[in-house]
Amino acid sequence: MRRIQSVDLMLLTTVLLWALNFTVTKYVITHGWRPLAYSGVRYGCATALFAAVTFARERSLRVAWRDVWLLFGPAAVMLLLNQFGYVYSLRFTTASTVALILGTTPIFVGLFAFLVGLERLPSSFWLAAACSFAGVALVALGSGGVSGDVKGDLLAIGTAATWAAYSVAITPLMRRYSPWRISAIVLIGAWVGLIVAGAPQLAQQDFISAG
Repeated sequence: MRRIQSVDLMLLTTVLLWALNFTVTKYVITHGWRPLAYSGVRYGCATALFAAVTFARERSLRVAWRDVWLLFGPAAVMLLLNQFGYVYSLRFTTASTVALILGTTPIFVGLFAFLVGLERLPSSFWLAAACSFAGVALVALGSGGVSGDVKGDLLAIGTAATWAAYSVAITPLMRRYSPWRISAIVLIGAWVGLIVAGAPQLAQQDFISAG
């Protein structure tokens, strides 16, 4: 019973942190921060902290050369695209809409796992997927339909899809490395891409007046 309560508490904490993440990001990028400038700084701090904790736990971030291409190729690229979609979806639509649409992530995970042959999906999954996407359509209509908000809705869907693709891409590596090591390496690769892509916005960002 105590173990179940501990897991429930961790899940609740995760939900609360994610809710805070959506809210804070929406506030920041509508109060002076350029999207990629904020994302680069935010991601850089998170990457440095996570890599340090991982190195302290495992004493190494080494991986086999045969796995480098997957970590810095499909996995890092999907995570990079995920960050683009995340920050710009919040730029164009509401935080609550983005949070609701990201609820489709497990559906995308199932679809991609099925496409690459990792899973065989029962008919109940396809029914659930149809209901989920119908719900997303209702959310999009409720948040503005064909107005400017639809851009944010589509980016939010892309955010869910790229996170799912990233999750499926790293599945083979989970047999050889810990989630800590995989995440640390991919975060570093995605952050480098984020800094390169966001360099113009970082150069123009007024760090003093933003906030």
